[in-house]
Amino acid sequence: MKKIFVLGSINIDLSINCEKFPVAGETVIGKDFLLNTGGKGANQAVAAAKSGGNVVFLGATGDDLWGKKLRNNLEGYGVDCRHVVTKPCSSGIAMIIVSGGENRIIINPGANHHYQYEDFSEILKREAEPGDLFIAQLETRIEVVEKGLELAKSLGMVTILNPAPAHSLSDSVFASTDYLIPNEIEAFSLAGMEPDLNKLADVFHFFLSKKVKSVIITLGKMGCAYFESGKVNYVKAVPVEAIDTTAAGDTFVGSFAVKLLESGSIAAAVNYANSASALTTTKLGAQQAIPTKEEIDCFLNCSH
Repeated sequence: MKKIFVLGSINIDLSINCEKFPVAGETVIGKDFLLNTGGKGANQAVAAAKSGGNVVFLGATGDDLWGKKLRNNLEGYGVDCRHVVTKPCSSGIAMIIVSGGENRIIINPGANHHYQYEDFSEILKREAEPGDLFIAQLETRIEVVEKGLELAKSLGMVTILNPAPAHSLSDSVFASTDYLIPNEIEAFSLAGMEPDLNKLADVFHFFLSKKVKSVIITLGKMGCAYFESGKVNYVKAVPVEAIDTTAAGDTFVGSFAVKLLESGSIAAAVNYANSASALTTTKLGAQQAIPTKEEIDCFLNCSH
């Protein structure tokens, strides 16, 4: 089975629900406090593992009380954590406020920003094979992501970049990316354009001109879109009752990767990921809310 190497962040998520988001200087009463493991990299690794992928995680925890919990939790989901390193600092922390199915997030990177290219480069050279997948996001240092993508391409791997949170990227990053998966805000920001879904084709052409092989843009409640055969293809959102969108985007990326390896089809991978992402929003939390392959397949079969 092909491997999926995920380079990325791993955090402790402190999440609380409230009736409305507080404004500056305001205190509001919360409920349903949750302490979970998260981080975009870890979430995507869990999503891929839950969809049946053979996942290897490349990242770092701190030497605090959270470090062991973070590693054990990932391993509990079937993610290979042999190469997770410990840094002499705090683990990554994410503070999440949820209200009305939407969220606001503040992140302290901690060990994630101390993770270096040298921490995984030899591992990738030793263990990766042509055709394996390499996934990255932008919650680790951008120079580490850039070198990782370049190395992965040189080893014949297929690369996926989720450019979140939004960050200016070099042409080298784009050229080393086979599949770019931003949300609409990140897509327009990277393209230097004002958000306007009527100009989505221009955004796709911008990324393709940068030598990105394929682009899939997630559109929240509107679903997603991808560019194939010279046109923009829209996939409608799956109708569900959303209560928490925390890990929806990460679920999309991880499940997309597994289905892409399995089918070789962007259309099939997008359809699968679209349903997986929707299912995630029907539960509270991050990794525990991500659906399994069986749940996604059942949902797809029942929906058609």
